[in-house]
Amino acid sequence: MILKLNDTEIELDFDICEPDTLEKYEKSLDKVIEKTTFNEKDKLSTSEKVRIQCLAVFEFFDSVFGEGSKEDIFGEKVNLRDCLIAFNQVIEEAARQNKEIEELTNKYTPNRAQRRHKKNVGV
Repeated sequence: MILKLNDTEIELDFDICEPDTLEKYEKSLDKVIEKTTFNEKDKLSTSEKVRIQCLAVFEFFDSVFGEGSKEDIFGEKVNLRDCLIAFNQVIEEAARQNKEIEELTNKYTPNRAQRRHKKNVGV
């Protein structure tokens, strides 16, 4: 996939058809959700929440794409907008690949209800 951020394009190896990649993606996504789900008891300032969100995204990129990916993508900059833009591109790419796989699978997997109906009707 090509990640576009601030007039820069970075090629990332991301294929959710590869079980190892998919596992890294799933686990890393769960960690981002866990770390960035705040409640009122947290008593964090907005700047602390932004920092936590960015760090969670940085960890996501390093976990999914390899150690040092954070620096390759974001440099030394900590910017929530950049983090969310980059993170969203990966989420959208995963959804696109998932849809592609579903379409291919559906193409070759007959509808079970139709098969049952034909079996019961004798067609």
